[in-house]
Amino acid sequence: MISESHQPLIFAKFVDQDILSEMGRLLFYTLNIFALNGYHIKLFQNINFEKLEKDRPYIRLVESIDNLVMVDEIPGNTEDTIYLFDREDKECAQKHWKKRIQIRFNIFSSYFWSAFSKSRPIVMPYPMHPLLYGADLESRLQAGRQQKRTMRIFFSGDTEGYRKNRIHYPTKKLTRSEIIGTITEVIGDNAIRVTDTESHNRLLGGEYIQKFVIVDNKEFRIESRYWLETLSKSDFFLCPPGYVMPMCHNVIEAMSVGTIPVINYPEWLNPSLTDMVNCVAFDDKDELIRKINHILNMKEEEINEMRSRVIEYYQNNLDPEVFVNKLEMNTEKDATLLMVTDAYVAKNSSKLNRNSIIINGTPLHPRTLWSGIRRSLTSG
Repeated sequence: MISESHQPLIFAKFVDQDILSEMGRLLFYTLNIFALNGYHIKLFQNINFEKLEKDRPYIRLVESIDNLVMVDEIPGNTEDTIYLFDREDKECAQKHWKKRIQIRFNIFSSYFWSAFSKSRPIVMPYPMHPLLYGADLESRLQAGRQQKRTMRIFFSGDTEGYRKNRIHYPTKKLTRSEIIGTITEVIGDNAIRVTDTESHNRLLGGEYIQKFVIVDNKEFRIESRYWLETLSKSDFFLCPPGYVMPMCHNVIEAMSVGTIPVINYPEWLNPSLTDMVNCVAFDDKDELIRKINHILNMKEEEINEMRSRVIEYYQNNLDPEVFVNKLEMNTEKDATLLMVTDAYVAKNSSKLNRNSIIINGTPLHPRTLWSGIRRSLTSG
């Protein structure tokens, strides 16, 4: 955490509407990740929170961010201030800033030309759900990592309507409905459903259950204040893909408390998760069944070793403080931050390939690019 005496400053002005999508989550997360690291933020007051909150219920959370104030003018002296924006404001373009950070969303681009420059786009780590953040987050995570586990495999979430699949790279993804249906059909008596508060309380305080526990949000929804605690009670968490794109908040939340993700999109995290090291990965239904049966029979020592690597991965790659530190180490005056969003994936799903920065993590090295060009020319 940055010391209070330093008090780094950010002036944020957003011109386009993309940052306001996903019920206000994107704006909240963009600003909150800096606030968590001691930044003082001035947000230009061109956003009508009252008008937007009906369709974007998380937009009002922005007003509760520590060290954030709303302003109606651009600062006079900006040499010690970072400018955070989506599309550059004309007046701001004339100012001299300590650093300029542009938020963009094109995560399927290769950023070909950036491989020839010093500046590298940085993919922002996918966030937890906005309601889980708070001043005591770190203490809650530490408590979760030390919890006594009472479940072997756990899933909680919506199960209806997740029947579409837009992503086909590197392989077509099983949908959430296919994954949940396959598991419940195959493991039979090894599945337990939690349907009310009483059974949820028994689950939290009970003896170890070496089975697959399901909470369908249609039947019962775990309150956000109990979510991390419940996650931390399980050895593994099933992380099926979302409706529009694979990435979901739950994989980040699970890893934050040392719960091992069972996942079919490990390449969407940067760096990619590694099967049987910091995740359990699968592609098709047969592999999913094999992996679930393997998990149900794993030894405690093996699970504990994987858990430690999951926590290590989170601390090194997903922790907000680590992300901001990486950004601060970038000495270039101009930086690009890329956000993973439903809207971009929905419109551009066919563009995803092995050169996309979300898969590569960093743009291709010029030598690699030139080798590919030469191969293409000679083969033609």
